[in-house]
Amino acid sequence: MNFIRKIAEGKSDEWAKRQFTRYGMGTYEQKALLQITKGKGKGSISSGFEFAPDFAYALAESVKTKVHVSGGIITTQKISEADAGFPFAGMKQFAGVKTYLIDTDLTKAQIQGLFGKYPSGLVLLSFKTESGELKTKVKSPKSAKPGNKENEELPKADFCSFKTTDMSIIDDYAFDVPKDFTKAFIMHSFVIASLEIPKQYEKDFALARLHAIRKGKLIREIHLGEKKVGKEYTLTV
Repeated sequence: MNFIRKIAEGKSDEWAKRQFTRYGMGTYEQKALLQITKGKGKGSISSGFEFAPDFAYALAESVKTKVHVSGGIITTQKISEADAGFPFAGMKQFAGVKTYLIDTDLTKAQIQGLFGKYPSGLVLLSFKTESGELKTKVKSPKSAKPGNKENEELPKADFCSFKTTDMSIIDDYAFDVPKDFTKAFIMHSFVIASLEIPKQYEKDFALARLHAIRKGKLIREIHLGEKKVGKEYTLTV
């Protein structure tokens, strides 16, 4: 289940919480972009960077032995090959931010394990299995170029490209979209009205940011051709 659906259904967990550690109080618009196309027995999703972990974790479920994986881990941490469990293809660094490049064969457990090992980094992977294909840009994400509200131009969802024959994955991202849709564009606003910081972290800014409970609203804007549907959910993460 992807992190947006978890929040909408009141099932937020640590996986979902990671997505919000960068946000303080305020309103954040045009986030977690999704362009979904559904065909007979197959579907595709173009998205913002937020869904890169969800896509990779889901697609890794169909890895039988090993699969060739390319991509990178972007982090301020120093990572060793021994800790990662495989050799890196190289490392780039700019302004203290390191990108460890990946170009090797990995198992399902190795792919999925990366997200637990490096929760504060960006794990950006591309690979292909019998069930689908994921292509992810390897760069630090920037805010999506905003759409033009005057002519109702939508922002671009082009950080990840995911194709799959597992229609349950498509249904997971379109959980509140009418079942007969063929194309949908979805974007989200995060309205964070309050931060609850556990007492033990009040004097440590870094830990307070990580462990704060954010409360407010999740606004989901669904575009189906010329039709626009707005949905609102309670945000507690």
